[in-house]
Amino acid sequence: MFAPPVDRPLTITTETVRSEGAVTRRFVARRTIRFAAAPDGYRVAVTLDMAAPGEEDSDPAGLLRSGFARLAGRTVVLHLDRAGAVTSVDDLPATWRAVVDGMAALAPTGSDPETRQRAARVRAIVAALAAQPEAAQRRMIASLVTPLIAPELVAEAATPAPPRAVRVPATSIYGKAELDGLRAVRTRGDGIEVSVSATGPIAVTTQEGSASAAITLETLRRIEPGTGLVVESREQVETLAPDGSLQSERLTVTRITR
Repeated sequence: MFAPPVDRPLTITTETVRSEGAVTRRFVARRTIRFAAAPDGYRVAVTLDMAAPGEEDSDPAGLLRSGFARLAGRTVVLHLDRAGAVTSVDDLPATWRAVVDGMAALAPTGSDPETRQRAARVRAIVAALAAQPEAAQRRMIASLVTPLIAPELVAEAATPAPPRAVRVPATSIYGKAELDGLRAVRTRGDGIEVSVSATGPIAVTTQEGSASAAITLETLRRIEPGTGLVVESREQVETLAPDGSLQSERLTVTRITR
């Protein structure tokens, strides 16, 4: 059952820390959401209070998160059904255009080959995202709230089951890979926990030729049974170079505070 608190502000803070070698980048976003009852479900107003760009050329998901910086100070209104699924977004064309413009502005400027390559990569991602159909645009704007809504996990936790094997996607500096792992759902005294631990190889090209690097993924979500809201989520991705050394690390933590 999805039963969010209505007419009460909730603060959502997401922090991502990315480390590659000696370079560490930090991305922080904060938004306030307020649910209201509606005849067919809920209306939720999302106000982006702060979004500091920090992942501009990492991957489409990171670029999209940085693009939301252009919405800072604006309120986006979404409509949800009784199960928490987003059914529509008010003024979607203008909202999507603001996000696309925000992503485009993140292309680095400079004449050196590396900067031009990064700028071309950002422009290619932006062009692909800008051309998405309306349903995809709505889904991406809905990502402001959908990761916070998980009543289906409350229902799943009502029937205890042992951990099960899963195959999950992961993104690293070497590209994307499918990882094998275990998913567990547990009921704790303070709520429900859903964890995934996975690892797998990814092919890379080195000066010596082809080699295999490794990616590990750890995720944890804590769900409030009475509301169906994900009050905390953590995702950590580590990439090991072919020689076994830590090549990159990404940690993203999202929390709800009242």
